[in-house]
Amino acid sequence: MKMIIWLINIIILTFSAFGSAKVLSVEKDKPGLIMVNQAKVYQKVLHNGLTVLVKSSQIVPKVSIQLWYNVGSKDERDGEKGIAHLIEHMIFKGTDQLSESDINVMTHKLSGYCNAFTSHDYTGYLFDFPEHNWRHALDMLSDCMRNCRFKETHLNSELKAVIQELKMYKDNYASDLIDKMLTAMLPGHPYTHPIIGYKHDLWELQRSALVDFYQKHYIPNNATLVVVGAVQPEEVFELAEQKFGSIAANLGYAKQEFYLPQDIVSHSVTIYRDVQQPTMMLGYLIPGARAKQDYTTEVVAWVLGNGRDSRLWRKLVDEEQLAVDVDVMSYDLFDAGILFIDIQLSDLQHQTRIMDIINSELIDLAKNGPTQEELHRAMHKIKVDYLALLESNHKQAYALGKSFLSTGAADYLYSYVAIGEKSNLKVAVQEFVSKYLRPTAVNMGYVLPLVESEKEHWLELQKISDIEDQRILSGRERVESVEPAVYAHQVQPDTAPAFNFPKYELLYLDNGLEVVYYQRSDLPKINLVLNLKADNLYDDWKLQGLANFTSQMLLEGTKSLSAQQLANELERYGMSLHVGPGQISLNMLSADFEHGLKLLYAILAESVFAQSEIEKVRNQLLTDLKYFWDDPSQFIGQILREQIYQGHPYSKNMLGNEESISGITRANLLDFYQKFISPDGAKLAIVGDFSAYNLPQTLEKILGKWRGPQVPDLDYPAIPQVVEHTIDYPINRDQIVLGFVGNSIGRSHPDYDKLVLFDQIFTGGALRSMSSKLFELREQSGLFYTIGGSLISNSGKQPGMVLVRTIVSQDRLAEAEVQIKNAIDCATQNVTDIELQSAVNAITSVMIDSFDCNHKIAQAFLFLRRFDLSKDYFDNRAAQLAKIKLADVLQVSQRYLDSSKMVAVRVGRV
Repeated sequence: MKMIIWLINIIILTFSAFGSAKVLSVEKDKPGLIMVNQAKVYQKVLHNGLTVLVKSSQIVPKVSIQLWYNVGSKDERDGEKGIAHLIEHMIFKGTDQLSESDINVMTHKLSGYCNAFTSHDYTGYLFDFPEHNWRHALDMLSDCMRNCRFKETHLNSELKAVIQELKMYKDNYASDLIDKMLTAMLPGHPYTHPIIGYKHDLWELQRSALVDFYQKHYIPNNATLVVVGAVQPEEVFELAEQKFGSIAANLGYAKQEFYLPQDIVSHSVTIYRDVQQPTMMLGYLIPGARAKQDYTTEVVAWVLGNGRDSRLWRKLVDEEQLAVDVDVMSYDLFDAGILFIDIQLSDLQHQTRIMDIINSELIDLAKNGPTQEELHRAMHKIKVDYLALLESNHKQAYALGKSFLSTGAADYLYSYVAIGEKSNLKVAVQEFVSKYLRPTAVNMGYVLPLVESEKEHWLELQKISDIEDQRILSGRERVESVEPAVYAHQVQPDTAPAFNFPKYELLYLDNGLEVVYYQRSDLPKINLVLNLKADNLYDDWKLQGLANFTSQMLLEGTKSLSAQQLANELERYGMSLHVGPGQISLNMLSADFEHGLKLLYAILAESVFAQSEIEKVRNQLLTDLKYFWDDPSQFIGQILREQIYQGHPYSKNMLGNEESISGITRANLLDFYQKFISPDGAKLAIVGDFSAYNLPQTLEKILGKWRGPQVPDLDYPAIPQVVEHTIDYPINRDQIVLGFVGNSIGRSHPDYDKLVLFDQIFTGGALRSMSSKLFELREQSGLFYTIGGSLISNSGKQPGMVLVRTIVSQDRLAEAEVQIKNAIDCATQNVTDIELQSAVNAITSVMIDSFDCNHKIAQAFLFLRRFDLSKDYFDNRAAQLAKIKLADVLQVSQRYLDSSKMVAVRVGRV
């Protein structure tokens, strides 16, 4: 289980490029317009200094529009730490023309998605729209460049939300540790301060400070507009000139340069928290993104610790079993970077031996360099990652914006791999490791369990913090209601062009395996998803976690390949194989399709379950359980499910529990493997460029040999109506994770579509809209940074759940409970036909997102087969939804949105 690090409101995206790409030249097409050959990134600089980058991508009729400002938290003055991030929150709160709600309502009405991000180096605002509505994004972004109001009353509620966000990130101990390591490693540079700032600065910020910062930095000659998707470059440039051209540049604007002190010094940071499982992290100072050493850094990461065939995984996880996971990641700030090695320890006592192994491997890399096989593996993994990047407009726009701001080169994203490969890569790795990853340069970070004698003191510190927050923020109450949308009512969605949803072809192998497939020739890659009939629902009640245990063992060796040989075979071809209870996915280059199928067959039919590997995986799973129960945002989902599905298979914990995992034997694993890893009832989806193969013959030749018994159907008991009550789960965290759960319906229920539509209105639905009933509550009260849910959570062939979840500070828990219950009970009041139509449009738009990459297309096809839906289901869905009447939607929703029929679960200091 990888540690997921949410770095204070930053979108983390590791981008790499195609290993065989040509060096891309830049040539003038016409005055003011530059085209980057091959990659086809068009660049134009308007007369006021605004840079516009356009990359046309016609995979799906969607467009990602992102406006990047070359200003971040490093540009803040003393006493104003956190102002860049706070302004990011305030930008969409209204302009001279737009009300506080207009942007959210317009985005939802136009079936779009909006968000924003702040880093140390930059701030960005993004919209993702259907092809026919993307132009409206330029109206909103240009208006927000100079005309934001920053009303004091809006600041009061948003400041409270930011304080909640700060507390939320303090509860993310990996993120908190990284912030504290940055502070230790970069003294004298503004990177030492957290992006979200300090509470004592945020408390004191006034409107005038925000206006000064905004007017100074939010100017066209400090901004870059990035547009990627189904667009024509000339139209983008023309509209950019119309919308932004009249905004004056500040010709006197200059960025402050920051000095980064250098020294030979090592720091160690330890934070103590109420956790079961310790975490160890190493940090090395490396060149920043401006130095253009991305390719070398990525190769070092793959050789050293990324993937099961990396040096540290082999040594620490497989051979000596000192850790259960290793990950290497680059935090690529512009002025400096940090290479982190994240170790999930099996026991804290192993840290000295772990350090000896890491130093030994680094010394060897510096002296001898990587092997040719290691370089080949790294290059293939980077190539596959790059192809995946090209499937997403959103990710590609982000990568393009970030690379341009850091390097100043529009073609860098598409050329840096080729440049790196032309260098002597082995020498480059040696020089990088010997210069930056020295034993004297390592900085250590730990998250360790609190000893019992410290827990009371930690609790007292938290209480003091809560009281101080309450005292300060009580003086910044919002008294007026959220401004209703005004301008949004004048905006009408343009007519959506017809989208021809891909249609699968169907075949059956002699062993009964059902195969759906779809040929795409735009990228030389293939994605494969296999759904087995049996998943963790088939676990014996006393052996919960068995299906997951079995699936993890599929990676631990076959009759012809050891666990290490299997990892080597997968990764040297750049393949990604993911296994879980009931599902296996494989991503590969088209040229390696047959080899990938052979490896898939080997794990399905020839896994050996060696006892030594069983014990290794058992230790990993037991550690995973500790991490799971250390994270309230994860385990509250299990508690909520148990309230709805008592005695029902849906209540089983996929990870199991300590007793069940400890008691599972080799005989149990083999029994599950032989009974349930079977082609009977299994469905395989293949999407990509397999034009070089006779698909039926190739599949029959390789996978047709897979045999297995008939897999029985499960019997499901009836699900009773829950009775209102409250469950408290005590754990020491800054905030309370609060959830409400009630009964819902299954996918085949006649009222399902009605609930889907109201789910979009109430929670934001699949579009993640910020124009929802729940988000309105957040805007008005500032009670929480995030709130969401679903009216159809877990809905499948069995009934699902009505779910609302948020995170709130302890001092505002009672208030939050009252407000959320009221929002649930009053949800169906004052809902209009316009809102219903917007919900129909939103769901129609989101369907297209299910076809923007191979993996999603495969999942969409499997969804159709699972629920016996026709091939033209997606083509007809919009018309079916449009027939539903508002009165029917409200009548059905009222049955399920009733807080007196819901269970409340509170996790934290309760």
